[in-house]
Amino acid sequence: MGLVITASLIAFVTTEMDDLLVMFILFSKVRGFPEKTAVVLGKFLGLFLLVAAGKLASSVLGMLPCGQILGLLGFLPIVIGVRFAVRELVGEKDRGRDSQPAFVLRSLSFAVILLEALLVTLAGGGDNIAVYASFFPSLSGREFVISCVVFGVMQAAWCVIAISVISAESIRNYIEESKGVIVPALFVALGLYILIKSGALVWVFSQGRVAA
Repeated sequence: MGLVITASLIAFVTTEMDDLLVMFILFSKVRGFPEKTAVVLGKFLGLFLLVAAGKLASSVLGMLPCGQILGLLGFLPIVIGVRFAVRELVGEKDRGRDSQPAFVLRSLSFAVILLEALLVTLAGGGDNIAVYASFFPSLSGREFVISCVVFGVMQAAWCVIAISVISAESIRNYIEESKGVIVPALFVALGLYILIKSGALVWVFSQGRVAA
């Protein structure tokens, strides 16, 4: 069991190291406990879907360019960053809040943040699927469950680290003072990073040349 735990830790860290930066960006955009909870749930749901995809990748998804397809979701952080910049610029955050019940707005905000966290997690999941597809076949049913538990514990640790760093007073003050610039810039940079790293843009262009 110790060997399975060690191998699972290595698999998680090697695939999720850059995801820690993603979590810094996601948590820098939210404030209250409900919004942070939405990010955490989105991250866990994204990890669950990536594990499920990795389990299926060697057979059902083996012929599909999963990394490139998921990489196309890299456009999502770019859209989020541009939308955030526009909202900060035109001051839409407070507009229309009196026209709807507060609980409706809170529910919508929670759902949107959860979906954003989920899709951003999936967008950067090409490496995860590739590693999981080669790692999971070597595990028995019991070992697979142990590996999933390790992934869950590590995901929780990643969330705690990200929240702790972003909650530091000096970092939070800096983000509050310059969030109209730094948060959109980080999201756009993240989107470009995902698109380039996953090979999604190259894949799209290659498909276009083949079609032509």
